[in-house]
Amino acid sequence: MKKAAFSLGLCLLTFIHLGASSLCAQLQTEFGQSLFEKEAETSETEPAELTVNAHISNTFNNHIELGLSVDPYTSSLAGQDDPQLSGLINRFGVNLSGDLPVVDKLRFKLQYTPQIENYTGAEGKLSEFNAFNNALSTELSFRPAASLPPLVASYQVQRLLRTSNVYNNTAQQFGFGFGRVLEYNFRLHRFDDEEMRREDFLLIGSNTHNMTMRLQFGILKQMLGKLEYGLEHSSYETNLNNLILGVTGLEDNERRNDLRHISSAKLIQVATEQLMFQQEVNLFLNRSNVDFFKFVSSEVAANAFYRIKTGRWIRFRLSGVWIDFDGRQILNKMGIITEDAPIRSDNQIGANLQLNWEFNQYLTLNADYQITRNKTNELDPFLDFLNYTHTIATVTLRGAY
Repeated sequence: MKKAAFSLGLCLLTFIHLGASSLCAQLQTEFGQSLFEKEAETSETEPAELTVNAHISNTFNNHIELGLSVDPYTSSLAGQDDPQLSGLINRFGVNLSGDLPVVDKLRFKLQYTPQIENYTGAEGKLSEFNAFNNALSTELSFRPAASLPPLVASYQVQRLLRTSNVYNNTAQQFGFGFGRVLEYNFRLHRFDDEEMRREDFLLIGSNTHNMTMRLQFGILKQMLGKLEYGLEHSSYETNLNNLILGVTGLEDNERRNDLRHISSAKLIQVATEQLMFQQEVNLFLNRSNVDFFKFVSSEVAANAFYRIKTGRWIRFRLSGVWIDFDGRQILNKMGIITEDAPIRSDNQIGANLQLNWEFNQYLTLNADYQITRNKTNELDPFLDFLNYTHTIATVTLRGAY
């Protein structure tokens, strides 16, 4: 009974982070030196350029199961007493990229990024997630006039191979854009084994359409505003087992379809040549044909960025996130849902500190520390693991040649 309830609870957590994974992509800020200095425009007459860089990183993560399956039929992690698994993730990767002119105003870019991932922890069980992750991306851009953003067509393919081959999958993305002002992307995600009945939505295939619009404008001389809105539609495969079908209310062979509204507003103030501040508001609205997956997430955040010198900077970010699950009423202490039961609600407080230190043009060190405290209003003891503190500490060494 405990094992089944625990698996069910972890599945519920997985559903949260299925939305949160998209949310995290939305909330990535664009801090960096480029905000102080305008990026140089690439001339159509510049010769072909080939760059090679590599990175090695070590990450401590005390909540390492996030994004990993806890399906009892596919993972040895299922049924553990403590769902908050600690471990280390070591990564080594190489980035090979080429940029060359084709004809006047037309350029072609090619990038290949293989990466090896090694997991240690949880009594050796995390080794089933050791992986070879490689991605290939191509981009064809045409700039009709120097004053206009380029017209861009892109294609990306990513292949992930884990020690436990039940996780092996391929993701492809086709994109079109008018610079970064207007972008459309179609993502096709498939796991090798499409027949197995899954207990985890992170392990089934999906099709996703995304349209994003961005606007950037100056305010006075020292302020910059950024607005972004995205509309995304995802349709998921149907190879789910009876547990998930029962929890979510899906019918057998019925597809889950989600429509997401993703918006962001940022205000940047350049205080001095070295110091900059940013305030941001991020909203994520997920509507679904299944009530279980309807939720609204809102975030407010404050950032400070200090540039010591070129390639050397410190960034601090403090954020608060509120998530309301419209289709999930919580159980009372008696284990039943009353007519006036409140909906599930989570609150998160997070902090992030980053240090980037460029020793020279060939070698850079980056240190990143994140801590997030999640609190839920769930009363069920089996779901107490949703009250957690998540810590991630990463040290990365990058080399450029």
